[in-house]
Amino acid sequence: MSDTQVGGLYKLRCSYVKQGRLAYLGHLEVLHTIERVVRRAQLPFAVTQGFSPHMRVAFTSALPVGTSSDEELFDLVLTSYVPPAEALARLKAAAPCDLAPTNVCYVDMRTPALTAAITRAAYRVVMTMRDGLACDGEVVADALDRVVAMGSIPYLRGKKSKVLDLSATLVEASIVECTAGRIVLDLDTRIGNDGSLRPEIFVVAFDRVLAGALGCDEVREGPIVSTGIQDLSSIKRYAVCRTAQYVEDADGSLLSPLRAGETPSAPISVSSVPSL
Repeated sequence: MSDTQVGGLYKLRCSYVKQGRLAYLGHLEVLHTIERVVRRAQLPFAVTQGFSPHMRVAFTSALPVGTSSDEELFDLVLTSYVPPAEALARLKAAAPCDLAPTNVCYVDMRTPALTAAITRAAYRVVMTMRDGLACDGEVVADALDRVVAMGSIPYLRGKKSKVLDLSATLVEASIVECTAGRIVLDLDTRIGNDGSLRPEIFVVAFDRVLAGALGCDEVREGPIVSTGIQDLSSIKRYAVCRTAQYVEDADGSLLSPLRAGETPSAPISVSSVPSL
């Protein structure tokens, strides 16, 4: 463990899901819940120095409220080594199912923070059309192309005017499924100094273009407002899931954060840990 240990400390990297009703937790609520999970798991976590010491744990970028995830991550600094399988089993037993851990591994203490290392994220958007509206593949593809061609989408967040820069945050938008009443999109996105894609804003813009193309009686106009769940014209309901996050290598290849900078021991997954 000499490559991982620095000053008697170890960095444990853990991936977990955010699903079901807990997808509606805000970012700070998730952070506080994970901290309680770590305490319940009785892992030997390190604390910061100063007048207000707190757990040394760092997370990936925040998810919009209502967006679920197949892979969120946190780095937890420990004061003593706990075998990965044991650490995962403890976390699994202490966590709610909708925030269940899936993998753990140790990474070098000098590994960059998750928010700095992760530069790509993938999303899947599942949309169900309003009753009476049928999806035509060519119409849907044209609507998607038109949204991407916008380059940017202005919106309001509270009282602040913001712009979603698609040219900086969107790598590719593709249609996975288009049936009579259902559309599934995959979004390959960048995360960086220019910000990150807000899938719910993209969905509103797509809905407005699609509603116009389908001749909906009511096509919503005016500023797009960032809220947890959007009120749409052609789409009855939708769900957004962050399916993966990646570290981009120097040659452009995408690596799992559980592989990038890992120690020789492979990540431990839930399937290899006995139930408690």
